[in-house]
Amino acid sequence: MLWVAEVALFIKNHWHGDEVNWSETIKATLLHDLGNIVKFDFTNYSHFLGSEIDNINYWKKVQKAFIKKYGMDDHTACNKILNELKIDSSIIEIIDKKSFGNSVHISKSNKWEPKLLLYSDIRISPNGIVTMAKRLAEVTKRIGKYKNSPDLPNLINACEEIEKQIEKQTNIKISKIKELGKTNTQILLNMEI
Repeated sequence: MLWVAEVALFIKNHWHGDEVNWSETIKATLLHDLGNIVKFDFTNYSHFLGSEIDNINYWKKVQKAFIKKYGMDDHTACNKILNELKIDSSIIEIIDKKSFGNSVHISKSNKWEPKLLLYSDIRISPNGIVTMAKRLAEVTKRIGKYKNSPDLPNLINACEEIEKQIEKQTNIKISKIKELGKTNTQILLNMEI
C-alpha cells in the first residue's frame, strides 16, 4: 500500500490539471488493501512474504481470525475494517469504487480520485513498480476470474484510457515511471488518517 501511495504522490508532484482531493486520494491508497489478508494464498504465494516467511504460522493465524471476523471476500473485509476504524466516508467511497472490474465505469467518470487510486494500484506488483501492461498480464494470470473473462479486453482498454487521461493532467509521461522516491515512505508512514 505504501508503494501504491508513492505512485500517487509522484503523480501529485507532477499534476497540473483538474482539481483533485489529494489528501483523500493518498489516504485511500494507504488503506485500499486492508482486507487482502483474507484472500492471501499461503501455498502458492508465500514467497511474497519476504522476510516474514519465518512468521508464516503467525500470519496464517491472523488470516484465520480476519476471515472469522470479516468474511472471505477481501472487498467486504476492507469495507468492514474501514468502517470499524471510522474512516471518513468519502475515503471509503473512493476505495469502494476502485476495482479492476470497475475500470470501464471509472474511465468514463469525471472523478479523479478513483482513477488515481486504480492507476496507482495497477502500477504496483508484489515486487515493486512495473509497467501497466506487465501488471495487467500478471493480474489476469494470477486472478482466475479475469483469465477467461469476455470483459477482459474492455477492462484493459479502460485502464489504458485512464493512463492517458491522467497523463494529460501531468507534466510528465507517467507510463515511464520506473522507480519510487524512498524519501516519501517516512512522510506516508507519518500521515494522520
